[in-house]
Amino acid sequence: MRIILVSLFLLFLTSCSLPFLKQDTHNLSYEEYKQALTKKTTKKFKLNGKLFLFVNQKGQTGKILWSYQNNIDSINILSPFNTKVAEVSLNELEKRITLKFSKENSRNSEDLISKIFGSEESVFLLKKFITAPPKQLATSKHITIKYNKWDIIYQGNKIIRGQLVPNTIEFKKNNISLKIFIVDWIL
Repeated sequence: MRIILVSLFLLFLTSCSLPFLKQDTHNLSYEEYKQALTKKTTKKFKLNGKLFLFVNQKGQTGKILWSYQNNIDSINILSPFNTKVAEVSLNELEKRITLKFSKENSRNSEDLISKIFGSEESVFLLKKFITAPPKQLATSKHITIKYNKWDIIYQGNKIIRGQLVPNTIEFKKNNISLKIFIVDWIL
């Protein structure tokens, strides 16, 4: 009798968890994404998140603090121990990128961060997809957009300060992967 009760209990538990195992992925073309965007431009924002960056098999984890105001972006990348690893400045009008690394930083970290944040195409692409998540996020919790050989993956959603944002945004291209877990967002 105990075996039957335990078996029924396990069957009940697994049947309750099955709907959560299947994640429907909504593939979105760039054109669909662009058409659904609002024409509103962002004058300032702040993003606070956890960062996972991998190039080939080498990885870096830490935090990202990204703020934008007066056409200047300031991106601070911190180690897991909250020490500054790098600072990236973007001047949107001049399309200029400045990278500054801390003196204690290892050469490996510089290489990893430069692969993503050192390229004008990559960093402005990041900003575009971070500040304007797809509107379809309201109805689908897993969205993939393909753009210029990049896969941009939005997973989950939550509301922070009245703004619908994804839980995570992942950018993948060839051997590069950047994943940002959004902790706080001010628009």
